Amino acid sequence: MEIVIQNQHLTAKIFSKGAELFSLQDNHSSREYMWEGNPDFWGKHAPVLFPIVGTLKGNQYQHKNKSYSLSRHGFARDLDFEVIETKANAVVFSLKANEKTKSNYPFDFELQICYTLVEKKLEYRL
Repeated sequence: MEIVIQNQHLTAKIFSKGAELFSLQDNHSSREYMWEGNPDFWGKHAPVLFPIVGTLKGNQYQHKNKSYSLSRHGFARDLDFEVIETKANAVVFSLKANEKTKSNYPFDFELQICYTLVEKKLEYRL
């Protein structure tokens, strides 16, 4: 799902998958500030990296004598976030622990991401 927020200066577009910002455009000049996501080079735009940034040795870690697997940069960028609040200029996404995430990351969590357009800037809060 694609969410669009805007104000008089900017328009932002965010995918619910990964809560990934993929477009930030100036409303007056139509200038696009985001990478186009050309898959020939790199198909992402601004992925959310959670619960890790980078790679684990062998993509594995140990917790309480059990092995878990986490792919490079974690799993949040590949999962659908719930939209929990929308306004014309803001959106809040949420990703909560579930059976799927606990198979690789055995912890309870809620990751909330808020995008807000304020004048000529985009604010991003976790």
